[in-house]
Parts: sequence; structure tokens; C-alpha cells
Amino acid sequence: MAQEVLLGLFDNLEATTAVLRDLERQNIPDRNIEVMSNVPYAPKVLGRRPTRQWPFLPFVLAGVLGGLAIALFIVVITPRLYPIIVGGQPLTPFPPSAIIVFEFVALGAMAGGFIGFLLQNRYPVLVRQMYDPRISEGYIGVAVRADDQAADSVADIFAAHNAHDVVREDAARYPVQSRRFLAFWAGLAVVGLLALLAPLLLTYNIIDIPWFNQMRESPSIGFQEGPRRAAPAESIPIQGPVLINGQPATEPLPASEESLQRGQLLYEVNCAICHGMQGNADGSMTKYFPEAPVLTTDRVSGMADQEIFMIITLGRNRMPSLAENLTVNETWDVVNYVRALREAGQ
Repeated sequence: MAQEVLLGLFDNLEATTAVLRDLERQNIPDRNIEVMSNVPYAPKVLGRRPTRQWPFLPFVLAGVLGGLAIALFIVVITPRLYPIIVGGQPLTPFPPSAIIVFEFVALGAMAGGFIGFLLQNRYPVLVRQMYDPRISEGYIGVAVRADDQAADSVADIFAAHNAHDVVREDAARYPVQSRRFLAFWAGLAVVGLLALLAPLLLTYNIIDIPWFNQMRESPSIGFQEGPRRAAPAESIPIQGPVLINGQPATEPLPASEESLQRGQLLYEVNCAICHGMQGNADGSMTKYFPEAPVLTTDRVSGMADQEIFMIITLGRNRMPSLAENLTVNETWDVVNYVRALREAGQ
């Protein structure tokens, strides 16, 4: 049997209440009646029975249990699947675990309450609904879904109570949203379940994606391995040779102010730990290397610049080579600064 949707507009609350009372006498189901107004009237004000609401507490409890399950998976199960011992702490330390559990339980409760609110109010609205802009201006609209036989009686009731306007439309243009509403939330539940299960399937290797997850499995090429080729024995570095026939391959740099400043910085980084900031062999490591010489003595001052360069470059006794730490020019800067240490101490 064909159905129609009728919308009557009324300008006062008394007429609206009388219309609803007459519709009830005509055995129009309450679910087929919708009152629209820019004022949120309570059902009792309109003489209607309060809309039956779903219990709100189960949604909140479901959210709490869901949040608790996720939190326990994070703080209890995951550390045991991938144990990492940090600072002697247990796999599930109490203070941070308690915070995580509290946060997820609170988030779950809020999410469950929000979803319960949407379901109780049948949001979102996924179908076209009859509406008149004049409702926003103060009129009260009463929309009734009825079959063809009852539609004329509904129109008569609207007219009897001085409806400002009555609109009649084929109900096929305004389908009931129950099926779409249920399909929407069922689809959303499936998507949420898949989003929750996907990390679990990956965590337990039910879905195994071949990919390295440890540094030792990372592709890498070690020193002088793979496509690299060792340079020929006669080759010279691009910056030039350091030594030729056991002697410096370059001339000393002038002891300019810039060279001394650079040499001081390099000395403090590479040399002061043993020789001391002023070259007095009182660095922090001197107790382990008591043979470190004082750099302000006549013996050191009598050395040629080339000899000091060779000692820094190749090392001597327990002093390591600094060839990898300093370039050729930086070595000459350090030589100039070592020369200046005695002058600064005099």
C-alpha cells in the first residue's frame, strides 16, 4: 500500500498539542510522527510519551572494557613478545603502565559514551527528510507518515487546527533510514574491528611481511667491502700526500694569528687531555700516561717543526697517531700552537 508524508506548520504550541492528541486517536503510530521546532520541547510538554532510549551505561562499560583490553595488550603482552630490558626495570613497570591503562580506559569510556549518544539519537541521518525553512523562523512542524487511506484524515486534522500550511509528498521520496542507519553502523563496526585486528595479526606473525627489523639484518657495506676497490699503492690522496720518504710532504704554515687560534682549538680537543691546557702534562689522563712530556721544556722547543709534525702524525711510544683526526694543515696549526705554549708561559 502506498504511503504519503504530510507536513503541517503551526504557529503555536496549543494547536500542535491538539494535533498530536487527535493523531493518537486516529491510531497513527508514534514512530510515524515527528515534531520539528527551533525550540527543544520535551515530549511531556507536547503530550507525547518520552522516546524510549537505549541504556546508556552499557556503551560506557563497553568502551571501558575495550580501552582496558588495548592498554593491557600494550603494557603486558607486547613487552613479552618483544622484551627490552632497560635499566634493570621490569618488563611492565608500574608507574608508566598505570598511566597508560588510565588513559586508555578514560578514552574508551568517552568513545563508548559518544557512540551511545549517536545511536540513541539515530545519527547520522542518511536519508532525505521533509523540512520547511519556516520551522527555523518559529513555526512548529508536524510530519506524519501514513498510508493513502489515513493521509486524508491526517490532512483534515491539520486543517481543523488551522495549520498555516500543509505539504503532501510521496513517501517514496523520503525513505525510512532504519536500514541505512544499521548498515552504516555495521560497516563502521567492521572497519573498526579490522583496524584493531590488523596490528594483532602483524604482531603475532599471522600476516608476515618480509622486512628486516634488526640492525644486524639491515643491508650494509663494510669498510673496503662490496663494490669498493682499494686504491693502488702508488695513488695519492686528493688532498695531497702527507709524507714523502718519511718526511712531511708540505711546508710549515706561517704562525699567523688565525693559525694559532685554529691550533688552540684543535689542541684543546685532541691533546690537552694528556698534555694539559698549558702544555704542563697535567691533563685528566696524565695519571694513566705519566710519560706524557711537558711541551714547554727546552727539549721540545729544540725540536724542528717537521719532527713535531711527524710525532703528531705517526704517534710516539704510547701516544697514538692523530692522522685520522687532523688534516695536514690542521697538524701544522697544532705545531704552531705548541711552539707558542712556551712563549705564553714565560
